[in-house]
Amino acid sequence: MLTGTALKETVAAMQAEGKKPTEIAIACGYCTVEGSNTKVHFTDFYMALLEVKGETVDDIEEETIEAEDSDNQEAINEALEHHSAAAIEAFIELYGEENVGSFEDAYQGEYESGAHFAESLVSDCYCLDIPAFVCIDWEATWDHLYYDYSIEDGYVFCDNF
Repeated sequence: MLTGTALKETVAAMQAEGKKPTEIAIACGYCTVEGSNTKVHFTDFYMALLEVKGETVDDIEEETIEAEDSDNQEAINEALEHHSAAAIEAFIELYGEENVGSFEDAYQGEYESGAHFAESLVSDCYCLDIPAFVCIDWEATWDHLYYDYSIEDGYVFCDNF
C-alpha cells in the first residue's frame, strides 16, 4: 500500500487522468483479492490520504445512518465501518433496511454506469486483455447482466444475496 508522498502524488496523477476512486484505491494497494472478487478498503485508503494532508479523524464528521427499526441499527453500524453511508443508503433504497445484514454479500462497488460495471466484471472474471481496436458494446452486456445486478446512485449490488 502506498503511503505518504507517493500516495498523494499517485492519487493526484490518477485523478488528473479521470480515474474513478475505486480504480485509484486499487492501484494504490488498498484492496484484498479473494478469488475473482476485489474488496476495496476505502476507509484505510481515505484515512491514509487524510494523514498525508495532515488532517485527523477528529477533523471529520462521522457518517451515521439512523435505522427506522432499532433491530437493524447494529447491521448498519457494522456496514458503516467499511463502507460509505451513501453506498449503504443506496442498498437500503433498493432492498430495504431489513436486508442490510446482506450488504457485504451484495455490494459490488461504485461505477459510473452499468456498462462500466459490465466491463470491469468481464475483465476481472475472464482475465481478458482486449486490444484497444476491439469494440465491445458494454451497454448491451449490461443489459444481459441487469437481471442479476442492480445499480443505485452508481453503487452496484448483486441481487442474489
